[in-house]
Parts: sequence; C-alpha cells; structure tokens
Amino acid sequence: MFSQIPVPQPGEIEKLLIPAVAVLSIAALVKKIFPTKRNDSDFVTKTELANELGTVRDKIDARFLTLGEKIETLGTSIHDRLNQMEAGLARVDERTKK
Repeated sequence: MFSQIPVPQPGEIEKLLIPAVAVLSIAALVKKIFPTKRNDSDFVTKTELANELGTVRDKIDARFLTLGEKIETLGTSIHDRLNQMEAGLARVDERTKK
C-alpha cells in the first residue's frame, strides 16, 4: 500500500508544509482574536457576585480574628517567659554580688 506512493523529490515536502503551517497559524490567530461566543450561563449576576464576595469577606474576617487571638496568646507567653528570665537573672545577679 505504502510502496505505491511515489517518493517525493527533495524540497517538495517543504512546498506543502510551509503553506500548511501558514494556514494553521492564521487559523490559530483568528481563533485567539475572535473567541467563541459565551453562553449566558457563563456570566455571574450581581447578586451572586455580592453573595460570593460576602462569603469570602466573612472567611477573611474569621481568619483575621483567629490570627489576632493567636498573636495575642503568643505575646503573653513571650512576656511571661521574659519575666521569668528577668527574675532568674536578678537571682543570679544577687548571688554574684555577695
């Protein structure tokens, strides 16, 4: 079957490939410039957008509050540790003065 196909001359394949690539490039460019029309189901209404933004805002607020609480607890624990270190340093200082 394939043996019946004649062997092309050198340079003949390029004569076919160059126009084919040009046509495919133009087709891709046209497809990119003029995209297909969208359905109405692809668009979001203002109320849906407002609801989604409200949900995202609530999630951000909740995470912000939890982070604030965690930072506050870390701050108090750091403060307690510094007080303990200061008390220990004061005891060492008293021992070395004698």
